[in-house]
Amino acid sequence: MRRHSPHVFRKGSWRQGELGPGRPASGGRAWNGPRGWSADNPPRAVRSFPILERTPRKNRTEVTFILPADTPPGPVSVVGDFNDWQPGTHTLAPRRDGTRAVTVALPAGGENAFRYLAAGDYWFNEESADGHDGVNSRLHT
Repeated sequence: MRRHSPHVFRKGSWRQGELGPGRPASGGRAWNGPRGWSADNPPRAVRSFPILERTPRKNRTEVTFILPADTPPGPVSVVGDFNDWQPGTHTLAPRRDGTRAVTVALPAGGENAFRYLAAGDYWFNEESADGHDGVNSRLHT
């Protein structure tokens, strides 16, 4: 008799508020493993947004900007000094995991300023950025 869930929960594998594949964010126990967890006791691998993922390459760093698929609603662009602050150049696209993302190749060892621009001229920052300079988020590669 199998007593453990067949699902593997890896760090950062679920969006904030989700309790696993097909599990609602509220109500009842979602997993009955050795320690168990529920809506009141979520797993430690809860992912918060926005997210920056960096992949070092030769002479450059690929930075992936990730947001939830529906927050904020409508199209969202990453706008910064790396694209001359042109909206629409790097628009986040939907992914299969329920998020949306765009990857930008930036020179290694640099520092860039950026912000997100959503529909309705709604500007917002990356809270997990390397720093902030006035109204802009800062990113070190």
